[in-house]
Amino acid sequence: MRAVEVVKAFQTSTPLLEDESAAKLVFIDQFGVDEVTDEVFRKLVAAPACDFLFFLTSSTLHRFRDHPAIKQKIVRPDDYYHVHRKVLEYYQELLPDPASYYLAPFSIKKGSNIYGVIFSSRHPLGMDKFLEVAWKQDEVNGEADYDIGRENMVPAQPTLFPDIKPGKVTNFERDLELRLRAGHLHHEIDVMKVCFEHGVLRRHAAPVLKKLKQERIIDIDFRVPGVDRLRDPRPIRMLR
Repeated sequence: MRAVEVVKAFQTSTPLLEDESAAKLVFIDQFGVDEVTDEVFRKLVAAPACDFLFFLTSSTLHRFRDHPAIKQKIVRPDDYYHVHRKVLEYYQELLPDPASYYLAPFSIKKGSNIYGVIFSSRHPLGMDKFLEVAWKQDEVNGEADYDIGRENMVPAQPTLFPDIKPGKVTNFERDLELRLRAGHLHHEIDVMKVCFEHGVLRRHAAPVLKKLKQERIIDIDFRVPGVDRLRDPRPIRMLR
């Protein structure tokens, strides 16, 4: 879809996007990504019951790197493996309330080019389903069909250091533990949001929750935050 068609389609679809009774899934291909301006992105985020996917290739960024609409969005990373992480970071900064909206990328490498998709959802269940599929494809980072972290970790192969975890998971666990110890998380939905913020699965929180419960830092009645407990989340009680 060409840029002019994207603009026309977006304008035509505005009544539907604003319809609170209609569930929407919007697809934006790489020819339309330069039309996902800050204003368009905010309108999509504000649309009720609306998830969206947009696609972008590393070659598009390279070929049109001087195009104003592309240049204003993406700071090209030093490692081109991380190109869609940079796209994600840009749009995360546009979110009016990052705690109530979810974004996650997935990249596919073919030859020297990288094809990526960014999924966006207001509802935790939507992000939960996307991440489940992503982590089935990538058991190390949940965001690419190649070694995006260049960590040379293959889940099926034995290692001399079985306790070593991918950097992404390690960073998540560190952040989650710090927030819990500081008393910043009050129930399981807060924990789930930290998981989605880092692009990891809900079950990745289990080791930290178990550790802090055993140390009697917190008292909880769940092992993994439940996406089915949105209306009645179980509390996190601080013990010290």
